[in-house]
Amino acid sequence: MNMDSQEVHYLCKNDPELAKVIELIGDIQIQIRGNYYSSLVQSIIGQLISVKAANTIRERVFTACEGEITPGKIESMDEHTLKKLGFSKQKIASLRDLTERVQNGELPLEELDYLSDEEIMSRLTAVRGIGPWTAEMFLIFSMQRMNILSLADVGLQRAAKWLYGYNETDGKKLLLEKSVQWEPYKTIASFYLWRIIDDDHIRKDKGEVIHPKIN
Repeated sequence: MNMDSQEVHYLCKNDPELAKVIELIGDIQIQIRGNYYSSLVQSIIGQLISVKAANTIRERVFTACEGEITPGKIESMDEHTLKKLGFSKQKIASLRDLTERVQNGELPLEELDYLSDEEIMSRLTAVRGIGPWTAEMFLIFSMQRMNILSLADVGLQRAAKWLYGYNETDGKKLLLEKSVQWEPYKTIASFYLWRIIDDDHIRKDKGEVIHPKIN
């Protein structure tokens, strides 16, 4: 994301506090997952486990699928094979449901680009094991939808509390209030809030510690 883009200039104009973060961080690079089915499988892999464990399982799955995760390849794997790759019983059920919906046309991935954000959320959360947060991350990192904000994301809540100095404030309520200024580019604002966490501007030593606070 380029600081000189029209979208970033819009955010800076509408939210002076966020503008300080943008100036501090500068341009950011976003890794996009273009293959929709593969992206959803990887999202299921990453649920409720560490990043390290998720990466290990992803590598195994890519190897087993010869570098390309497809519905046909996942369908051909029996439960024993999927367990050996690292999938739990619950995640296997999610994979089966996702794959079946994609193959029978109930979840036509090739048509998602033509649907609204709300319609996509509805289609995705109907899949077993895919909740609102997973669907929102898919909209952001796979579909590159520009006006998505995950109110339940703990990282975004922490970053917003730090940025706006409201450490005791309800995180969801704060995000909802501030996001009015970010329309229609809430996704880009989210990228910068996540970078506050990633770049260690907030440390957790004894409670929330400013490191350093932007003036």
